[in-house]
Amino acid sequence: MNFANQLIRDFDDDADRRMSAICRIMILLMLLVMVLNALHVFKISSMIYPTVLMAIFVLFVPTVLYDFLHVRCKATRYFVLTLVVLMSGLLYSILSYHVVIMLVFPVVVSCLYCDRRSVLYTTILSIPVMAVSHLIAFRLKIVPDEPLITLRGVLLYGFLPRSIEFLSISIISLSVTGKLQRLIKVLVEKNNELYEEQQTLVSSLAELVEAQSYETGQHVKRVAAYTEILCHAIGLSDEETWKISLASMMHDVGKIGVSQDILHKPARLTEEEYQEIKKHVDYGYKLLKNSPGEIMQIAACIAQQHHERFDGTGYQQKRKGEEISLFARCVAIADVFDALVSKRCYKDAWTPQQARAEIVAQAGSQFDPELTKLFDCHFDEFLAVMEQYPD
Repeated sequence: MNFANQLIRDFDDDADRRMSAICRIMILLMLLVMVLNALHVFKISSMIYPTVLMAIFVLFVPTVLYDFLHVRCKATRYFVLTLVVLMSGLLYSILSYHVVIMLVFPVVVSCLYCDRRSVLYTTILSIPVMAVSHLIAFRLKIVPDEPLITLRGVLLYGFLPRSIEFLSISIISLSVTGKLQRLIKVLVEKNNELYEEQQTLVSSLAELVEAQSYETGQHVKRVAAYTEILCHAIGLSDEETWKISLASMMHDVGKIGVSQDILHKPARLTEEEYQEIKKHVDYGYKLLKNSPGEIMQIAACIAQQHHERFDGTGYQQKRKGEEISLFARCVAIADVFDALVSKRCYKDAWTPQQARAEIVAQAGSQFDPELTKLFDCHFDEFLAVMEQYPD
C-alpha cells in the first residue's frame, strides 16, 4: 500500500515535462536574440548564428527525450542537465554580457526536481565551464571594453564576480530545494498515513456488512480481488487499482439499513421486499457521500451505481453505458460473478463455467461489453481468487 515511489516518479515526470517546456521557451528567446542582432540592436559578430542554432538544437533535446520518446530516468536527467550546462557556457563565451543570466540557468532549472543532488551536480559542473567560457571570450576578443581585454581583467572582473554571483544563487537554490525535498517527504508520509486510516475504516465497515449478511462469508474480499484483476486489465496504475479495489469492499454497505428478515429470507422475495432491498444502494450512497477522502468518495459512487445495467434498466434507471462510473461497472461484474458461484439461503451455487457463460451472455445489456471481454480473458485469475478465499 506504500505508493511513495510512484508519487516520486509522477513528480519527476512532471518535472521532466516542465523542463522541456522551459527549454522550448528558451528557444524562442534565442531566436529573438538572432533577430535583434540582425536588426543591429546588438553588436555581435556573425558567430552568433551558428552558436544560437547549436543552442536551439540542445534546448530541443529534452522535448525529444521526454515528450516524444518518453525516456525518463535519472541518467537521462543528468545527461540533459549536462547539455544545458555546456550550452549555457557556449552561449556566454560567444554572447558574453548579453546573456549573463544563462550562467545560472542550469542551476535554477535543476530546482524543478526538488533534489539537492541535481542542483549540486549542475553547480559543480558549471564552475569549470564558466571559467573556460571566460577564457574563450577573451581569446576571441568578444568583449572589447576595459578591463576585460586583458587576461587579468577577465579573471578579476569577469570570472571572479560571476563566480561569486553564481555560488550565491546556487546556495539559495540548494537551500530551497532541500526544504522542498523535506516537504515532499512529509507529504508522502502523511499520504500513506491517510491511506492506512482509510483502509482501517473500510475494513471495519466491510466486517460490519459481513456480520449483517453472514451468508456471504468472504464475499467482499473476493469482490475486491476480482475488481483488482479488472482494474489492472484496463491499464490503471497500482495506486488507482488499490483505491478502487479497497472501495469495492463497501459496495453493499447500505445493506445495514435493510431488515435482516429480508436479507436472510430463504424464499423468493415479494415485490415489496425486492423494492426494499433495492434501497440499499441509496442507503450506502447517503452513508458514504459526505465522508472525507478519495477512497470514500469512490466507495460512495460504487455503492450507488454497482446495480446499474449497461442498457439503462438497473436499480435506479438513471444511467446507462459509460454514464455509469467505470469503478461501478467493474464491481458489477465482480459482484454478480461471486453471487452466482456462491451458495445463498435462497439458491445453490452455480459452477464457475455457468457463471462465466451467463456474464458473457449479458455483455452489452447488463455489463460493459469491453469489461466483459477482459473478464473472459482473465477468467483463470478469477478462479484463483475463488480458491484463495473460500467460504
